[in-house]
Amino acid sequence: MTESSAPPSATNGSDDQGPSDPPRAPAVDPDPTGGVPVQSVGPAGTAGEHTDLRAVLEATRAQIEEADCAECGASVDEAEDLVCGRCGTRRPAVRDHVEFRLGPAAAVTDRGLRRRRNEDACAIGRIATPSGEVLIASVCDGVASARRGDEASLAAAEACVAAVLTRIVAHGVSGLDGLASVGASAAAEAAADLVRLGDPSDPPATTYTGAVTRGGSAVVSWVGDSRVYWLAQDGTSQLLSVDDSWAEEIAAAGVMTREQAHADRRAHVLTRWLGHDSPEGPARARRFRPAAPGFLLLCSDGLWNHIPDADRLAALIDGVDVAADARALVDAALADGGYDNATVALVPLDPADGGGEWDPRPDGSEDTGPILIPLDAEDLPRRDTASEDTYDPEGSAARPPRGKAPDGPA
Repeated sequence: MTESSAPPSATNGSDDQGPSDPPRAPAVDPDPTGGVPVQSVGPAGTAGEHTDLRAVLEATRAQIEEADCAECGASVDEAEDLVCGRCGTRRPAVRDHVEFRLGPAAAVTDRGLRRRRNEDACAIGRIATPSGEVLIASVCDGVASARRGDEASLAAAEACVAAVLTRIVAHGVSGLDGLASVGASAAAEAAADLVRLGDPSDPPATTYTGAVTRGGSAVVSWVGDSRVYWLAQDGTSQLLSVDDSWAEEIAAAGVMTREQAHADRRAHVLTRWLGHDSPEGPARARRFRPAAPGFLLLCSDGLWNHIPDADRLAALIDGVDVAADARALVDAALADGGYDNATVALVPLDPADGGGEWDPRPDGSEDTGPILIPLDAEDLPRRDTASEDTYDPEGSAARPPRGKAPDGPA
């Protein structure tokens, strides 16, 4: 897919900068984590292990919010609305920058240079099973046209990982399709449930990506315009997901060419999301097993709006240190302007780690285009298999869109 790397005029991301909120300068601190240590969650017995962004935010809240101004040393008492009363420097918020490393996987989330807050979230988990280690990852991006997008993204990402681990502990691993359905369903339910805590006429919403891997095979799923890429050094890097956006669905319906659709001001309007008012229907997913080692990249549009090309993304990582690679991807978005929150999760995938999860297709490949998985837990398939129904772009394009107007409120 060919897309412009120019900053969009309308996105699903968090608010645009306000007149009193100057662009955030790129960090020059030699500490690449921005003062927040890389978090590695210890083993949790037979329940596996997983990151906990909510706990990290609480643990670092006092350390960050009560610190003196990093620029002039003024006391926190002189700050108002996270702005230093002496020099005007914006004080860091708890969620500005967090990094995780868990075994062979890593994730980084960053506020970006021009947003007032970070409404992205990420989570990763792993568990050892008799048939091999299962890795789970999720990246979600709060929709700014609804309030409390930061809560929706956090709830969805963490629910996805927790639900998959719980399912494995209770029932074992019978197939990646079923685990992907469990994760997506849990994310959808968690995001929708937030409506009870606020205004029912303006429920929180979020995009969603999830990945479940075992033995060199993966099922990736998505709702919205956060993306899943395959990054490899053998020339096979590619975009695995298809945006649930006005541009993609208008192009798929043949109303415009893809170039025309992406140039339209409505290009980034979402046609699907997770939340209490989300359109009914399943999530899209894809089974994937590569020919050689590489990484699954889950990311918010704060990365791919700057660097949409899979080969360019692959060139930014070297596979030596997964945490450094995740950080390098986010740093590249910041170096290009950092117009939005940027979040990535990197999960390794190596076909040498085990046998195929499913039978090859008739053409011999083990990769599929979009398949469908249910978002309603009551409709989960009994035998852990995903529906082979084809995607109907005309039906999806007819759904009412949702998106963020330019220069939207915080």
